[in-house]
Amino acid sequence: MIAFPDAVGRLAVALGGSPAAKFAASALVEADALGLPRFGIAMLDEWTADAAPVPTGASPQAISWVDASSCFAPLAVASATLDVAEAARQFGIAAVFLHGVRGFGRLAPFVRHLADAGLLGIAGAEGPPFVAPHGGTRPVIGTNPLALAMGQGSDRVVIDVATSTATMADIRNARASGTPLPDGIALDGDGRPTSLATDVAALLPRGGQVGSLLGLVVELMAGVAGGGRGDPKGRGVFILAFDPVRPGEGVDWNAKLARLKSDWTNGGGHWPRGGRQSAQAVLEDDFAQRLDACLARMTGQPGR
Repeated sequence: MIAFPDAVGRLAVALGGSPAAKFAASALVEADALGLPRFGIAMLDEWTADAAPVPTGASPQAISWVDASSCFAPLAVASATLDVAEAARQFGIAAVFLHGVRGFGRLAPFVRHLADAGLLGIAGAEGPPFVAPHGGTRPVIGTNPLALAMGQGSDRVVIDVATSTATMADIRNARASGTPLPDGIALDGDGRPTSLATDVAALLPRGGQVGSLLGLVVELMAGVAGGGRGDPKGRGVFILAFDPVRPGEGVDWNAKLARLKSDWTNGGGHWPRGGRQSAQAVLEDDFAQRLDACLARMTGQPGR
């Protein structure tokens, strides 16, 4: 077994020891701790010793575009999040668009960092066509997750949702295991509903038209405005941060957020927190062994 901080610290060192490395390491280890291994250190399969340094500007910019195709994706997204937080504090609002991004895990840790910094954070990622539009029969956009975070402490809200009914990883796992899919989530090559993972040619959007339009929003931001659509090197990602205090309008947004949470929960709603692992968490032996194997490959040294 290994304590959460120890796992993060060891991985951060292997990733270079920078603030972005620690941030990326924490996001990856957290996913494993939350029982989401495909978004955790499994992402280290994409790491290579000759990965390019994460591009950073000489000074904060309100808006920037980053080619991350030669970078280790979790590091690139972590670095971009740190940069956009600094820029938003300086300019009041900031955005970064990345393209050529490979697998990087969950969006929740990155927007949550912006909320912890007193900002409102929004992020989205587009990908290769695998989801049909509402009423359609052919894949047009990716699974296109969208995330938002705001507030601190017990009132903080973290929303992180895929706009599709399932993920490509879900379909791969179902194909490998031969497990039938739930009804109403996928189409075959002829545009007909299917429960056979081997026949899936397209997923359906979550929630019908609403999920379809949310997926389109992500595609417009990360794919069109950010330049990621159709990039063979990887997906497009956007990260936006807004400082709600900067306008100086005297709006007590913290109080409004607290009242909204009260109204939401008193109405029977679940206040989304986006998942976060306690710093006192301990991960099981299986994870520790996988981490050792990853670190041995990255450093060229035998594991513990």
